Amino acid sequence: MLPDEVAMESRLRLVPAMVEKLRSDPELRSRIAGREAAFGIAISEALANAITHGNHNDPSRKVYVRCTFEPDAVSIVIRDEGAGFNAEKVAAPQDVGEDQSRGILLMRSCMDDIQFRTTAQKSICA
Repeated sequence: MLPDEVAMESRLRLVPAMVEKLRSDPELRSRIAGREAAFGIAISEALANAITHGNHNDPSRKVYVRCTFEPDAVSIVIRDEGAGFNAEKVAAPQDVGEDQSRGILLMRSCMDDIQFRTTAQKSICA
């Protein structure tokens, strides 16, 4: 079982290990059965955005991950130590192969619901 909140350093190389740590939780694993790839993509993108855009790749800053289980949903909150942003002002990528702006599009396409909060907190619901 996962602790209430897990913290990680703002290092992109740590993203795969955090995704695997989340996937290793038996409750979460059972809830995402059949959607493992979509889960991995969305969480990887959210973590990468928090590290890159929220914490500006500063390893002294942390990214926090909290997973909550509801009767019919899983809520994953990813919080960074940045100032926040307005997701509505992020332009959609003109080309799917484009690196910038693709993360939000991928998260939205992989999850049932996704919310961005200006308090530097990103919520992803599977």
